[in-house]
Amino acid sequence: MHPIDAARPGRRACVRLEPDGRSFHCAPGQTVLAASLAAGIDLPYECASGSCGSCRARLVSGAVKALWADAPGLSERDRGKGDRILCCQSVAQGDCVIQARPGNAPLPQPPVPLRARVISLCSLNRDVMHLVLDGARGVEFLPGQFMLFDLACGIGRRAYSMSNLPDGTGRLEFIVKRKPGGLASTFIFESLKPGDWLDLDGPYGRAWLRDESPRDIVLLAGGSGLAPIWSIAQAALQRSPRRRLRLYFGVNRSEDLFWWAQIERARQAHAELEVHLVLMQASPHDPAGCRQGAVGDVMGRDVLDLPSCDLYMAGPPALVDHVMREFVATGRAQADRVFFDRFC
Repeated sequence: MHPIDAARPGRRACVRLEPDGRSFHCAPGQTVLAASLAAGIDLPYECASGSCGSCRARLVSGAVKALWADAPGLSERDRGKGDRILCCQSVAQGDCVIQARPGNAPLPQPPVPLRARVISLCSLNRDVMHLVLDGARGVEFLPGQFMLFDLACGIGRRAYSMSNLPDGTGRLEFIVKRKPGGLASTFIFESLKPGDWLDLDGPYGRAWLRDESPRDIVLLAGGSGLAPIWSIAQAALQRSPRRRLRLYFGVNRSEDLFWWAQIERARQAHAELEVHLVLMQASPHDPAGCRQGAVGDVMGRDVLDLPSCDLYMAGPPALVDHVMREFVATGRAQADRVFFDRFC
């Protein structure tokens, strides 16, 4: 076993995994999750921001500092045990031993810290904003991945998905939804302005476009979950024009719509792209061709060949849970061909 040293300023900490036996080093201030991914070790995670609990692990020895002590990814039962941690929120305070089970999936670009300048903020509707940042250098990411925003004033870290494709310029585009009472979205909507700087960390995410797959693609987006789905759609249209592409985009009401002009232009330019706009609540003023209902249900009624497709989805947790329950658990979708990152 590695000796457990007291934390020393500027010292890298060594983290060893049990029962795997592999180890990696954490730079000062670096989370256990980020350090493991940088070392090519596939620790489990989804949101990477403390909400989902997918990166929960057991601290066998050593000490960590929690970036978000009250992160909902740990239950009260977890906290009562005293040795449960979230790898995405934990900074090693010296050498540690952690009980976790990494996977064997090949990893893409490891996450790195990035400082980006705000280029523009454009309101898309009353609750959705298009945010454009300049990373000042080429930022590598895969279509469908996300960045962690390290926001000031005690707000903490929040995950937002890129809606554009990497082009070597450092441009990063995001679609941000205002959440009632949400500290992060309130800061972005009311305080952030062009010229401001933001600290980011990334890219993260497992729901990137699988270019190597020959299967047709179904894209399912709820609300601002359109951001990663739109990035995947653009990449698929560029790289895999022979794969059938069906996009289902759902919002509550027609006044909640956004990005529709961009989607329509893409539909007219690409015959392989089918677009279905779904509204939970219909009104006489809805755009022509809108469907009514829950977007997951509409998709399920339409796509009878779902077991032979790759399904990418993003949106509220209730949408993800519904699809996993109604389609994956029942065999109507192939579990290892369904890709999502759960944000809470």
